[in-house]
This record gives sequence, structure tokens and C-alpha cells, in this order.
Amino acid sequence: MQLNFYIMLAEAVIILFELRSLMQSSGIDYYHPATQLVVKLTEPVMKLLPFRNRNIKGFYYAGFIVAFVLALMFWFGLITIFGGSVNITAIIMYGALMTIKSFGYLLLFLLLAQALCSWLPATREYSFMFGQLTYPIVAPVQKIIPPIGMIDISLMIVMIAIFALNRLAYSIFGMNWAIL
Repeated sequence: MQLNFYIMLAEAVIILFELRSLMQSSGIDYYHPATQLVVKLTEPVMKLLPFRNRNIKGFYYAGFIVAFVLALMFWFGLITIFGGSVNITAIIMYGALMTIKSFGYLLLFLLLAQALCSWLPATREYSFMFGQLTYPIVAPVQKIIPPIGMIDISLMIVMIAIFALNRLAYSIFGMNWAIL
């Protein structure tokens, strides 16, 4: 299999743990089927952590720590398998970049899902759940530009900001950012 497949698989697992942390922080309904799926998939690893239910000002950080450690393990394993010399600085840089970029992907997916679910009447409960997940990111923009009737352009502004940050990171890190 190709290297891109392994990178994509690692990013999916990292996104899963970041989503768990985001769900804990935003107070999503624990008994929602989507929440139960994420909890059941991540619980075998999370129950090993003694600090999994600790937070800093309401933000549960254990999922992000697990995501970062998984990214470090992935890059260490990848470099070791392909016979490269192990450079700790490069592994930490790639792990941090992968964790940050995966979180950007997660936010973009949640914002798109929230926008699409708001148009369909049968998906109101999912729209509410995505709204709860993205509220901490969208709320500062909504304070500046409040919703106009039923039209809320704050999601679009946050998505444009994510795309701009992605482009900025690409201009700073170049191909290191592109391969993640």
C-alpha cells in the first residue's frame, strides 16, 4: 500500500481522539448514537489514562494528548520502517503538524456537516449536535456578525479562515505541510 493510505489512516484515528475531546468539552448528549460510537471506539485507550476526566477551564485535553502521542508513534514507526535515521526534532515537528492539521480537518468537516444538516428538516438533532461542537469556534464571529434572520454567515467566515490558515501553514512549512 502507498504511504498516503497510512497517513490518511493515522489522521482518521487522530481525528477520532480529537473529536472525543471536543465532545467532552462541549457537553454533547452522552446517549446520542454518534457520541456512543466515538466513546466506544476511543474508550480502550482513554481508560488507560489517569487524567482522562481532567480539564482546564472546561476543556478536556486528554484526547488531544493521545492524538499527539499517536502522531509521534506513527512518524517514529514510519521513519523506522523506511530505514531513515531517527531525528527526534523532526518526529516532534511532524507529530505536532499532523495533530494541528487533523484538527483543522475536523473543524472543517463539522462546519460543513452543520451547514448541510441545517438545510434538511429530518436532520435537526444532528444539526444541533454539530452546532454544540462548533459553538466555541463560531461564537466569537457571531458576536461581530450576528445571524441575519435565518442566514448565518459565521460558518462561512470560519471556513474561509481555516482555508487561509491552511494556506499560510503551507507557505511556511511547504511540502512538510502538504504531505500530511
